[in-house]
Amino acid sequence: MDLKKKRTNYQLKLFLPIVGLLWVIIIAVEIAQYKREKEYRAEMIRARIEFMNKRLLNLIEEGEDPSAFLHFIDKYYEASVLDNLSMTLYDADTGDEKIRIGFPSPPPELLSTRGKIAGAYIAANNNDDSTYIQPDKAFYYSVNKSADGRYLAQTFLPLNAKIATEIKGNPWLRFFVLFGCAGITILTYIATRHLTKNIRLLREFVSKASNDHDFVALDKFANDDLGEISRQVVNMYNMRKAALASRELEHRVALKATEEHSNLKRQFTNNINHELKTPAGIIKGYVDTIIENPGMDEESRNHFLLKTQEHIQRLCDILNDLSTMTRLEDGAQNISLERIDFKEFVDNLACDIDESGIIGDMTFYTNIPDNCFVKGNNTLLTGAIMNLVKNAAAYSKGTEMSLRLLTENQRFYTFVFSDNGQGVPEESIPMLFERFYRVDKGRSRKAGGTGLGLPIVRSSLNTIGGSISVNNGEHGGLEFVFTLQKWRTKQAEQHNDEKKA
Repeated sequence: MDLKKKRTNYQLKLFLPIVGLLWVIIIAVEIAQYKREKEYRAEMIRARIEFMNKRLLNLIEEGEDPSAFLHFIDKYYEASVLDNLSMTLYDADTGDEKIRIGFPSPPPELLSTRGKIAGAYIAANNNDDSTYIQPDKAFYYSVNKSADGRYLAQTFLPLNAKIATEIKGNPWLRFFVLFGCAGITILTYIATRHLTKNIRLLREFVSKASNDHDFVALDKFANDDLGEISRQVVNMYNMRKAALASRELEHRVALKATEEHSNLKRQFTNNINHELKTPAGIIKGYVDTIIENPGMDEESRNHFLLKTQEHIQRLCDILNDLSTMTRLEDGAQNISLERIDFKEFVDNLACDIDESGIIGDMTFYTNIPDNCFVKGNNTLLTGAIMNLVKNAAAYSKGTEMSLRLLTENQRFYTFVFSDNGQGVPEESIPMLFERFYRVDKGRSRKAGGTGLGLPIVRSSLNTIGGSISVNNGEHGGLEFVFTLQKWRTKQAEQHNDEKKA
């Protein structure tokens, strides 16, 4: 059985020590202040009594009657904390009482303890009706002798409720301390809650991030050092999450691309098998027929041999085109590019086409301006345009084909190769560059095509940095729109890059 350790709230761990320390400080200060004020108030009462003692003895030493002074004190301090003050003047020789104010007190010889003893409590027998007051229960007690030694002045002040109340000070001070502690507690709670806000939010973030992979972290942290660190943690999490998502997407794309490549490869292999089996099967049939009929007449034998030769040539054409496709796909980075005067190149190619008669009764028109220099490869460009020409001658059923400049920009020339033939169905347009695709398979094979001409055109143009697309023309026939890079010197390229910057 797993026991999970109980998690302590971080705010509570911070709040309790701080508020406890503040309470201890406030209470200690209050106690010290209370004692200091209590001692101060008691000392003030004693100071007044000692002043009266000195004044009484001074009057005696000066030979004046102290009765008036004692009666003044008795009246002046009536209903005050000194109301119970007992002051007695004794004859030092006889011990007789000469004059007294306040309650009667025992003569000095009966008291064994003298001095000031302050008490913070009221004894049960210390009250206004007491006849004698015990010295250890007195608030103030003293016996002083006059300078001539004739008189003793004894002063007694019992510790009663009135004095105890007086020296305790302001009772509201404790309520103030309690209110102060309550206020400090509230302020400390608010402060610690603010200080631990980032910890709380970071804990929630970690909990949600570990349990919810789709969790999106929001920036709610306070603007302090811990908040900045928390934001950096969240940013790193978001960046890592984005990186993982991007990596996962790339992985899915790679898997899909690999699967598509595998499917294309499998389809391509099946197409190759199919395309090679057809002429190979026909060749085998013709050869078997010749071998099995040794008495065949000369005319029939020549007919079968010519057909065999025709399909052998078709088989060779397929193998040559397959070799070209493989070379373009596997060795594109090794193709060297050079400066080609495209007008001169097309004019020479047009002459060769016209002299070879490969386009039959069709006419080939060109319209390329002077100083049209492209970056390309002579062999690949020748193969691409010848494939377009052969395709138009074999399948368009038109009377004309043309190659002209359509438009240009800073980097590319755009050309269009078109014919005025019958075109193809719209649903076949997206598949014309697929390997071994034929609009009319029977007619295409009869025309001798391999099904790789247009794919070779696209691969050739892509290899030298161009592109190609196809559509049906407005007035019939097909239009092949392709781009070729302009030839630019290094100085011109640097100048154009500086203009862009």
